[in-house]
Amino acid sequence: QAKGNIVIYIKMRKKRVFLEYIPFVWNRMRFLHKVSFRNIFRYKRRFFMMIVGISGSTALLVTGLGMKDSVAGFAEDQYGKIQVADGEVNFKKGTETEIPGKLATFFEEKNISYVPLKEASWDLVTGDRIKGVNLLAPVCDEGFEDYFILKTQDGEQLLLPQKGEALVSISIARRYGVKTGDTITLRNDEMEEMKLKVTGVFQNHVYNYVILNPKDLSGKLNAAYFNVAEGADVYRVQAELSKQKSVTYVSIFEEFKNRIGNMMQSLNYIVLLVILSAAGLAFVVLYNLTNINITERVREIATIKVLGFYPNETASYVFRENVVLTLLGTLAGLVLGVFLHRFVMAQIVVDMVFFRVRIERKSFVIGVILTFLFTFLVNFVMRTKLEKISMTESLKSVE
Repeated sequence: QAKGNIVIYIKMRKKRVFLEYIPFVWNRMRFLHKVSFRNIFRYKRRFFMMIVGISGSTALLVTGLGMKDSVAGFAEDQYGKIQVADGEVNFKKGTETEIPGKLATFFEEKNISYVPLKEASWDLVTGDRIKGVNLLAPVCDEGFEDYFILKTQDGEQLLLPQKGEALVSISIARRYGVKTGDTITLRNDEMEEMKLKVTGVFQNHVYNYVILNPKDLSGKLNAAYFNVAEGADVYRVQAELSKQKSVTYVSIFEEFKNRIGNMMQSLNYIVLLVILSAAGLAFVVLYNLTNINITERVREIATIKVLGFYPNETASYVFRENVVLTLLGTLAGLVLGVFLHRFVMAQIVVDMVFFRVRIERKSFVIGVILTFLFTFLVNFVMRTKLEKISMTESLKSVE
């Protein structure tokens, strides 16, 4: 009964909040919840300031976590799901159809499978722009997916190109507006040009590749992707390959993956900095606006205490507004975070690397949890101020 008397001192206004026009919802709400909603929409300046501050905090969290999702795992994707060969060997003295004899014998003795390649560096000519690309021409009719998996963004398997055709990596397609069905122009150092029809765009994160038919690329075999036998030590094979006179360079993709992974560890510090910035923004906004809210309603809160509200009930009555505004701000921040993340990733342009723009579901969940954690932390800190409000404030006359 005492709690019901709160209606005595609440200044009822002629303006209604939007929920009052929905009787199905409004009539089923508890009285104190109605009061909270009226307070939320009564102070419109505080309402919008809170929404903007909280949405900005959540957007920063989503952006920081999304950066990690987009960047951190690209090495694992490249050398675990795309370039699945154990390594690559570059050599000299190959013919147009065969690798050097001693190297072929070595592969046979060690039970190493391989696919011969023609590799070259040409320029992609698009309008007034010229871009250096790596050409790969695998000499095989099938089985290339054991070394390099060619799939579209939708996961569709691509076939090796026929004469006059080419497949381009997604980095080239995105940055230079190349799409399936287009004709691209390639030029070498001797100003020789060839035109190829693009039959597909494949997923790739490291280097800019154009895959073509070996009949279109003149020259001798100079490289090969290889897979060692099961249980064999790939690094020992690398050492033995390096001793071959015809071999000029041996690269192990596991090394690339580990090296890039170690470099990306620094990204954790950037994400931590973004989270701390978001926490600071949320704390400042919530603390200041909650402090103003309590200061403006000292007599109201004191009257609540006089009416017999327990400390937890008083805190719930005041801080419920923070929780509701945090919810609204968080929902807006999730949407804002997606666009902010896309903008940030668009600024991270690395010539030889393509980052897939993505935000994992868990990042959205973590962003929401951290935002509410900041809110509950501020509420906990401000409880002390509520407890210090004297009930004699309710006896003061209205100014």
